[in-house]
Amino acid sequence: MSAEKKENIFVKFFKAIFKGIKLFFLGLIFGIVYFFLWPFFYCKVQGKENIQDDDEARVFLANHYEIFGPVAMYVSFPLKFRPWIIDKMMDEACVEQQMSLMIMNNYKHIPVWLKKVVIRSLKSLMVFVMKVARGISVSRENPRSAVKTFSVSTETLEKNESVVIFPELLYVKESIGEFQTGFEHFAKYYHKKTGKHVTIYPVFISQELRTMYIGEPIKYSPESEKFDLIKVMHDRMEALYFKYEASNKRVMKKRAKRIKREQKKQDKLNKKAKNKTTDKKTNNNALENSEK
Repeated sequence: MSAEKKENIFVKFFKAIFKGIKLFFLGLIFGIVYFFLWPFFYCKVQGKENIQDDDEARVFLANHYEIFGPVAMYVSFPLKFRPWIIDKMMDEACVEQQMSLMIMNNYKHIPVWLKKVVIRSLKSLMVFVMKVARGISVSRENPRSAVKTFSVSTETLEKNESVVIFPELLYVKESIGEFQTGFEHFAKYYHKKTGKHVTIYPVFISQELRTMYIGEPIKYSPESEKFDLIKVMHDRMEALYFKYEASNKRVMKKRAKRIKREQKKQDKLNKKAKNKTTDKKTNNNALENSEK
C-alpha cells in the first residue's frame, strides 16, 4: 500500500472520530436543553393520524402564542423539521422580552424573583436552541431575502424534512391572529421549481391545555389559486382553537379570572395616574394663588 493511500485512510479515520465526538456532544447538549425546557414547554400531540405517509413535502402552519409555540414545537413535535425564524429572534434582548411576556403573566405559583432568574438563565439557552434547530432565517424588513428563505426551504423539503411556519402577523392568545402571505408564496415557488405539490397542515398549540392539535391538510396545486388559501388555512386553525380551547369551560373560567385581574390592575394604574394629575393641578393652582 502506497504512502498516499495510507495517509488518506488515516485522514478518513480521524475525520470519522471527530464526527462521532461532535455528534456525541451535540446529542448531550440537546439532552440538557430538552431537560430544562421540557417542564415549561412540553405538549401532548393529537391528530398525528392526519399526517399522510405519502406526502413528500410537508409544511406545518402553527400559532405562535408568543415564544411558547416555537419552543413547544421543538420539544414536542414528532417529525424532523426546520422552522422559519424571524432574524431578530436570534437576539437575546428580543428573546428575553418574549419570555418575560409569557412567564411573568403565567405560572402564578412561582415567585416573581424566581421567574426573573429563569428568564435570565434561559434567554441564552433559547437563542442557542434557535440556532441548533437549524432555523430558516426570515426578514420582515428585507423582502428580497424571501428568495433565499424559499430556496433553503425547498432544499429542506427535498431532503424529506418538514418546514414549520408561524404565519400570524400579531401573536394573540384568545384566538388566531391574521395570517401573513409568506407560506402561500412559498407553495407557489416550490411548485414552480420542482413541479411538486406542498401539503399544508394547520397546527393549533394550546398553552392552557398543554396540547398540540394537528388538523387535516390541504395539498397545494395551481388549482388552489381558485380559492383563498390563506383564509382556508386560517379558518382551519381557528376551528381547532374553537373546538378544543374555546369550548373548554375550565380554560374559559381561568381566562375570565385573568382578564378580570388584569382589568383591576389597569384600573389601579389609571386611578393612580389620575390622582397624580389632580395633585399636580392642585399644586399648580396653589402656586399661582401664592404668587398673586
